[in-house]
Amino acid sequence: MPATLQAFIAIFVLGAVLRSFGLLGKPHAERLASLVFSISLPATIVVSLDHVAFTPSAWKLPVSACLITLAMLLCTWPLARLLHLPRAAQGGFLLGTGCINSVYFAYPVVLATFGESGLAHAILFDLGQTTLTLTVLYAIAVWHGAKSGTARSAFMRFISSPPLWALGVSLLCSLAEWHLPSWLREILTPVHLTTTPLASLVLGLSISLTALRRTWPLALLGVTMRMLGGSLLGVGATTVLHLTDTERAIVILIASMPSAVTAVIFAADTGLDENLVTSIVALSICCGVALLPWLPKLVSLLLT
Repeated sequence: MPATLQAFIAIFVLGAVLRSFGLLGKPHAERLASLVFSISLPATIVVSLDHVAFTPSAWKLPVSACLITLAMLLCTWPLARLLHLPRAAQGGFLLGTGCINSVYFAYPVVLATFGESGLAHAILFDLGQTTLTLTVLYAIAVWHGAKSGTARSAFMRFISSPPLWALGVSLLCSLAEWHLPSWLREILTPVHLTTTPLASLVLGLSISLTALRRTWPLALLGVTMRMLGGSLLGVGATTVLHLTDTERAIVILIASMPSAVTAVIFAADTGLDENLVTSIVALSICCGVALLPWLPKLVSLLLT
């Protein structure tokens, strides 16, 4: 198992243990989530997108991510309404199934299997996924969340989002081929490196066995949609866009990854059903870890 993934899981388990012994709890998770959302995550977006290089043929990978995410929403939105879920649970279901944990699950596998060139493909895919996560998925979270209030207040909350502004500025700089000065990168990098450990700790502190027992049927449905449904949508997107064998394998692999911890951060920020979102993310991560030994075989099958 890659070291980055081991650290991710270890911090998640530590958070769960701290909560079970009553040393830390949901109020601490909410404060940490606010810190990640307002400071750490924007720094991660700025630093990560500073590396992205656009080429004329690179557009298919971020477009494939957008197609997969939008298709997932088109599948899960009617399903959430058909199940007559409360508004906050509807938003949580859409968020939990729509956010892809590409960085700490897919990146290590892609790097080990395809090398640096494969990782470059994965980063371009993640550009499309990140863009929709911070725009469409966050807008859905704001609209469904208990903190949304009126339509005007929901819109103001959306456009004042620090990650959204970080994304906008980063994309403009990338398109203009402007890069971070070294002094600014040195300031932002340590902040960026806190995002994953803090988000993993938030996930561990948010998990509740009582809530998991109550939400597991719906959470299991969400995990099935995220991982199995995501892989099928990946096959569809790669077919439509006529991707090469390597690109096809990378896109399908990432599309079948677990839910991202970002979903928990967004749920805490907007007032969605945190118990449901946390259950979907935690269960999907457990499934992802269980499937890790078979991922290289899956990749080889995708290349045949």
